[in-house]
Amino acid sequence: MTDAPTISLPQGVRDILPDEAERIGAVESGILSVFARYGFRKVITPLLEYADVLSLGAGAELLDRVIKFIDPPTGRVIAIRPDITPQIARVAATRMRAHALPLKLCYNESVIRYQDARDGRKREVLQIGAEYISSDASPEDDARMIIMAVEALKAVGLKDFKIDVGDVGFLRKVLESHFDEGLRKSVQGLLEKKDTSGLEALLGGMDSIEAGDKEFLMNLATFYGEEEVIEKAASLTKDPAALASLDYLGKVVEAVASEGLMDWVTIDLGEVRGFDYYTGIIFEGFAPGIGKPLLSGGRYDSLLEKYGYPCRATGFAFDVEQLSSGLAAQARR
Repeated sequence: MTDAPTISLPQGVRDILPDEAERIGAVESGILSVFARYGFRKVITPLLEYADVLSLGAGAELLDRVIKFIDPPTGRVIAIRPDITPQIARVAATRMRAHALPLKLCYNESVIRYQDARDGRKREVLQIGAEYISSDASPEDDARMIIMAVEALKAVGLKDFKIDVGDVGFLRKVLESHFDEGLRKSVQGLLEKKDTSGLEALLGGMDSIEAGDKEFLMNLATFYGEEEVIEKAASLTKDPAALASLDYLGKVVEAVASEGLMDWVTIDLGEVRGFDYYTGIIFEGFAPGIGKPLLSGGRYDSLLEKYGYPCRATGFAFDVEQLSSGLAAQARR
């Protein structure tokens, strides 16, 4: 006689019951209404992609977390999508190539990622995101995405939150001009931990770097705060590429400030998230009592070219359940 199966779910996924489903539905409606106001239109992409097609656009970190299997009819490897953005890039480069730019696309779907069951992280993530695809990059476009993120969080009723804004392009230019690849990885690790003493110790033994440059580099982990952070960073470097990135970031911040939204924005020039994926402006949203980001995004100008469509793009996505948890934590305070 066959034993009855244990009735349970795989680790990292869960059922969402009616009360929470209603709260999540309200969050989704609030966010999508803001997207619609800015002219973003919804697309629906498939859960499955060919792994080799997906790998064109997924970063190395995500590729390590893809769940894959062999497609019996073709023998090709199929992947369960770990992210929607590469799918949007594929759609734009193929199905929507004849559409006039810019493309304003949004989505409301789940992604599945392999996670170590011991760390308690979710395998299935409910995402709502927006992607803006254009022929050229502009500070106004990047600012618009940050503005939409702030307005969406306000629309769903979240009052206490911050969006950290950085520029990975600035950081990449700084590190590439001073360090070889091995040292860049070391510096990135120290910046990720905001380890100023470790950064100081590393730079202290490098006679090849001038004193003025050392001061600038040692300040990378402390360039965090209001708009004045950009001016401080610019005053400590003479690198033309770094200064150009800071000027671009300043224009983004100026556009956000013109909408009166800087109370919800913080500058972080030492942010290394997505270093190998993003190309410029990056941002993340946080709320008190919630340890993980509510949203994340940035500029990824190299992605669509990998699908044969040399366009510029910027976008972001909400973790819907994290945002719902943030609202619940706010209600309890």
